[in-house]
Amino acid sequence: MHLLTVRKPPLPSCAAWSLLELLVVLAIMALLAATTAPRLHASWRLQQLHDERQRLVQSLRYARLTGLQTKTKTNLCWAPTCGVAKGFHVYRDDNGDGQWQTSDTSLTRWQMPTGLRLEFNRAAQISFNHSGNTAQSGTLVLCASGVASGLSVVLSSNGRARLAQASCE
Repeated sequence: MHLLTVRKPPLPSCAAWSLLELLVVLAIMALLAATTAPRLHASWRLQQLHDERQRLVQSLRYARLTGLQTKTKTNLCWAPTCGVAKGFHVYRDDNGDGQWQTSDTSLTRWQMPTGLRLEFNRAAQISFNHSGNTAQSGTLVLCASGVASGLSVVLSSNGRARLAQASCE
């Protein structure tokens, strides 16, 4: 019994890329990277805005529902007086004075990523009463550095939130 041996033909000695071909491919890749990197960064920042807006809407709904369930005043605050440097704090206002104090019940806190900012056409706090209504109806606008358009949350006096687009210029 003989085994068949299959012999592969030897590779030609010129099967590699030349230096010129490699340089052309590298130049094309560098041009593609240079033209797409700014757009990728802008779309990443816009996605970050979408994520933070969803987080903000969830916090608004959480504060409103907590006020409804516990029949107490609940606040969403983003001022340094509320114990957050650059973020949000949801707390139950146990004494009803509208100011964060250590005696109030802290419900949740979260920080915004760097490069994002929040603008509101009212004070730096939104309060929900025992029936879920708020006196601070208005528009919260989230903006990111390097992105001209922003995202907004329109809050009605009955405490409901609506999503919209906004300008950050």
